[in-house]
This record gives sequence, C-alpha cells and structure tokens, in this order.
Amino acid sequence: MKYLFYYDIKRNFPLMKIILTILTAWIAIFFFAHFFAQDMTEDRLLEKLSIGIVDNDKSTLSNMLLANFVNNDQFSSMMKLKMGEIDKLQKDFDAGELTAIVTIPKGFTNGLLHYQNLPLSVQVDSSKPLKAMILMEVFDSYSDYIEAVDSSTLAAYETLLENGFTKEKLHKINELFSMQMVTFTLSRNNIFSNNIIHTFPATNSFTYFIAAILCLCICFLSTGIIFSIYNDFRSFCIHRYSSIKHNFYIFTASKLLSFSIIITFIAFLIAVPLLVWLSIPFHYIFILLVELFIYSIFFTAFFLLIGLLLFSEGAAALFCNMFIFILGLLGGNFIPLSLMPKMIQNISMITPNYHIIQNLLYSMSTINKSNIMLIVLCIISAIICYLVACKIINTKLTKGGFLNV
Repeated sequence: MKYLFYYDIKRNFPLMKIILTILTAWIAIFFFAHFFAQDMTEDRLLEKLSIGIVDNDKSTLSNMLLANFVNNDQFSSMMKLKMGEIDKLQKDFDAGELTAIVTIPKGFTNGLLHYQNLPLSVQVDSSKPLKAMILMEVFDSYSDYIEAVDSSTLAAYETLLENGFTKEKLHKINELFSMQMVTFTLSRNNIFSNNIIHTFPATNSFTYFIAAILCLCICFLSTGIIFSIYNDFRSFCIHRYSSIKHNFYIFTASKLLSFSIIITFIAFLIAVPLLVWLSIPFHYIFILLVELFIYSIFFTAFFLLIGLLLFSEGAAALFCNMFIFILGLLGGNFIPLSLMPKMIQNISMITPNYHIIQNLLYSMSTINKSNIMLIVLCIISAIICYLVACKIINTKLTKGGFLNV
C-alpha cells in the first residue's frame, strides 16, 4: 500500500497544480468577500433600536413599567431606552442618534385601570423604514393586547351587572382585572420570548467565504479520483494488481487516503495564512484540519462511487461537475444564504455543503458548537461508499467489465 500511496500522490498532485489551486482559492475568497462586504455585517441583524422615553406620568406604575423593560434581558437585547426631557431627546432624534421618541402622557397608567386608554405619542424616524416598521409592530401589539383585555373586562363587568352584583363588588372586580392586566404587562418574560434560529453563526464576508471556498475546493478536487481510477483501468494497472491480490480494499483505500490527505493539505495551506491573519488560536486550527480531512474522505469516497456507478469517465465528470455546481448554489458556496430567498434557505439545509460551511464557521469563529452528528454521518457515509466501490470494482473486473474503458 505504501508504494501505491506514493504513486497516487506523485501522479495526481503535481506541485504546479497545488500552487495554482491555492492561488485561485485566495483570489476567489478575496473577490467574493469584497463583493458581498456591504451586505454582510458582523451581527447580520439590526443593531439595537434606540428609543427616547419622555415620562410625563411620573407615577409609581410608570416607573415600574420602564424599570422592568430596562431590566428585561430579552427586551434590552433588541432595544435601548434613554430617559429624558423632550427638548434633549428631540435634539438626539434630529441628530439621528434615536430611532424613535415615545411620550407617556400624564395619567397614562392610572387610565389603564379605568378604561381611559390615553394614547402614547410616538415619533419615528421615517428615514429608517425597516426599524420604523419593527417599532410600529411592537407598539401595535401592545395596543391590541390592551384592547383585548379591556373588551374582556368590560364583558365580564356587564355580565356581573346583569346578575345583580352591587357597584362596590363590581368596582373591586374591575380593579382586580385591571391590575392583573398591568402586572402582566410588567412581568419580565411573559411578553418577550426567545425563538432560536438554527443558521450560520454571525460572521463577516471574509470569514464566511474562507469556509465556503474551502468546501468548494474539497468538492472539485475530490472529483479527481474519477480520472485517476479510470486511468488505472486504461493502463491495466488494476488488472496487474488483481494478479497478486484477490480483493481491492487496499487498492481503493490507497486511492481514498492519498487523495484525501493531499486535498486536506491543499485546503489547509489555503486556510492557515488567512486564519493566522484573523488571529484564530492554534488549537482551533488543528480542529479545522481534522474536519477538513473528514470532509475530504467523504467527498472523495462519494465521487468515486458515482464514477463507478455511471461506468463512464465522461458521464461521471459531467454529472459530478453539474452536481457540485448545484450544491454550491443551494449550499451557499457562491452567495451567502442570509441574502438568498427563504425558500432557497430551507432547501439548502438538506445539502451537505450547508452543514459543512456551518461547521467550518463554528471552528473558525472559535465557537464550540460543531455538529458532531454531521462528522459521524460523513465517516459512516464514506465507509459505505468505500465498501460499495470495492465491491463494484471486484465484480466488474471479474466479469471483464473494465477491459473496454
């Protein structure tokens, strides 16, 4: 196996090919990173919305309301409140430092207890339509909630009145329902909840395309095993090997390992200078190296099996290139998935490229959240493809199926 291994490395990966691959990958990374730099930010989402609050009510309940919003982690992660007088806040608003100004009128919280829903005064910066829309949706949700509670409380009030309840009892019941409404609004976690979105970690365009181009390089380089195996068929190397061995497990393993190691080496040379530039710790780079090797074995074994099943070098090459191109489009290798339609994002989650890029990004962003299940599935899939490929080679050679390749 040692001589087979050296032979495959020397024949299939000349030095010039390695250098050209690395240079091409670097050019692609810098090109795509620059092209999408304005569309991808470090957070990928909106920055915090800054809201100025003018509290003309200055009651105990209004202070409780504002204090609970400020201390609510889920609310404060989206919005930043700034208390003050209208003159000072208006200057900040005009300077673009505030997204909106909300004025709480005098008697607002007391009015909540007595069906006197005094309207809030809301001034929104129309030059930022997306932020304005988000704020108005939040305010509208509060309005809908208060109207629903008022309707329910009023219905209960009228029902109890028709059943002969005294005004004193009705007053106590109204106070109870209205106070529950206010305390529910003041509760920290009843209104706001976290909805975890499983997607790529927050990153910039440069880091993203390092992962995307690495995945694409592994895919394209892995198809080289098809040409290598068919060249062995044409030169009768595999037939001579069969005269001294009765199975092709070692022969095929040599192909897979030689290709996988060199592909990993090329991908590593592409990534290391860029990762050092990004100040990624060494142990994370080592984890990345292991992941690259596993993904290389997976794609190499997969494309070897495809090439043998199609039983034609030209057909296999055409199919694999088209397959990689489609995977690249759907998996986010060419266009960041955060910029693609929701339908494409949903489809992309069934592609291996999506999950490989995601795992690489987690490794490069030093987030210990790699998908271990993906790595296990890649290893199992590679083993299955390897065993089936060995069986096909042995069966075809026994029947003379490779003589006319």
